[in-house]
Amino acid sequence: MTDYEDLLEKGMEEVPEVEEQGERFEVPVAETKKSGSNTVIENFKEIVEAFGREQKHVSKYIQNELGTAGHVDGGDLVLNGEFRRGSVQAKVQQYADEYVFCPKCERPDTEIVKEKGVEIMKCQACGARTPLEG
Repeated sequence: MTDYEDLLEKGMEEVPEVEEQGERFEVPVAETKKSGSNTVIENFKEIVEAFGREQKHVSKYIQNELGTAGHVDGGDLVLNGEFRRGSVQAKVQQYADEYVFCPKCERPDTEIVKEKGVEIMKCQACGARTPLEG
């Protein structure tokens, strides 16, 4: 082997292996349990933190979409009524689609800001600005 080939081989051995990663952001799975006639989202705080949104905004959305009332208790969201885990998860996913993922580039790098009294989803990745209905 030539010096070049030796150096190339040595260099290739020292390059760290990069693990193939899927999408860097995944919508959290709602962990629900029944508590009497209520449904509790036990990891509500983690969902809110993953979305980077205000607790009040997310809880209001889920309650409205499920047609029920509820309240935040610590890191849990307690919903009045019994709901299947799949129904709750569908609303969590729907929230992410409407309020987290950019409608232009589909990345989760967004924030909600108020400008002139209108809520706007501002994307940090592509710069898109999308007015939100609400």
